[in-house]
Amino acid sequence: MLEKLTYNQKGLLLLIALVLFFIVGYGFTFSDTIVLIEQIDEKEKKITWLKEKEKDLPVLKQKMAEFEKAYTNSDSSSVRDKLTAYISAYADANNCLVTEIPLNTNYKNSNLKVQTNTFTVKGGYKTLVSLLHLLELDFKYVSKTMSAKFYTVKEIQTKKRNLYLTIITQSFEQKIN
Repeated sequence: MLEKLTYNQKGLLLLIALVLFFIVGYGFTFSDTIVLIEQIDEKEKKITWLKEKEKDLPVLKQKMAEFEKAYTNSDSSSVRDKLTAYISAYADANNCLVTEIPLNTNYKNSNLKVQTNTFTVKGGYKTLVSLLHLLELDFKYVSKTMSAKFYTVKEIQTKKRNLYLTIITQSFEQKIN
């Protein structure tokens, strides 16, 4: 059959066979190599990401230690007492007056216990904002500040306006069954 073909037809047939050989050869060898190169690049990116995260590990350990310290032996009454003591000490040191100390309000569920405390403090704007900021920083793992409301009340006798801050905090405790 090949004897009947001309040189041009044999050359074309040879070229087609060569292209077919390259396609089959690529399928058996190079495609696997390219897939492996892509996997290597992917794994190198993961290793680089893990090395970057490994640098953050001491910071995460420190945060975990703070978290554990905050929740170690803390029951709901001690959270309220800690907040009351902290706010009272701040008020004494910064010429403020605590006008309302909360009765703790509890909500209990089968898995969760939520305690809500409301504090009202009278003072200057900068000292009250500073109190709010310090409260959020120092009790960030124990109790969350849910609401803060500034308002003024005019005293009739002195005709002076006083600034008040009402802070509502909540602490959450998960019950262990």
